[in-house]
Amino acid sequence: GNQAKTIMQLISTLALAASASALVAPVAPQTSKVVRAGATLDDELKKIPGVSPLKNAPADYGFDPLGFAKVSYPRFGLPEDELLRTNNLRDAELRHGRLAMLAAAAWPIQELVHPSLAKMAGAPELLSDGRSPSILNGGLVAGPVPAFLLATAAAIGYLDVQAEAKKAQYPAVDWIPGYYGFDPLNLVGGMSPLAVKNMQAKEINNGRLAMVAVVAYVVQEAMTGEPVTSVSEQFFTPIIYYPWVQHLLTDAFGIASFRS
Repeated sequence: GNQAKTIMQLISTLALAASASALVAPVAPQTSKVVRAGATLDDELKKIPGVSPLKNAPADYGFDPLGFAKVSYPRFGLPEDELLRTNNLRDAELRHGRLAMLAAAAWPIQELVHPSLAKMAGAPELLSDGRSPSILNGGLVAGPVPAFLLATAAAIGYLDVQAEAKKAQYPAVDWIPGYYGFDPLNLVGGMSPLAVKNMQAKEINNGRLAMVAVVAYVVQEAMTGEPVTSVSEQFFTPIIYYPWVQHLLTDAFGIASFRS
């Protein structure tokens, strides 16, 4: 009884599986593509977008409309060797990007906190209209700004000297642009090579965006005559100061306002 029923169920299941497999389209076997050495490999590499001859640099999209990567000038760190030249250019881009990321954050922060700090210290505000000192805004020769700029330039020069000394410890062909062994938080410790490359791509892309942002700050403030924190107030106003948030807090907790 039960044994015969079980056997019939098994036979029915196998029959259904066989008929279902007949409805599945056959899959052609994949043939492995073998790239031959010589001209064929060169042709394949030329199809990959990228300025670096290695075609594997993070965030290298081949965008160089003015051909800067092809200009060699050894006196300015642009040797004849294409790999060394593109590595030096990428290193310069990374350094400027890192500095720009700091500036992109520091610019609006100083405009927000400087009035309070100046009042606490009993010092005059450098720009009465709230804008940051710059070439277009002026104010670069007021008060302690020149001394601060000199100290900043000296600090950057010191870091550049240390970076070049670190760079000299590696063969030129093995050196990774932007790598100087500085990772105090051990962010890349234990990462896979793919994860490290993704992190490098994020860094350089954010650096590029920051360089554009700092230029936009300067132009925006020069054209409008107002600090960027006022022109783009929605980006720099704490969410708790928004009217709808205060209205929500008032309804929920009876808190009238957080503004003085």
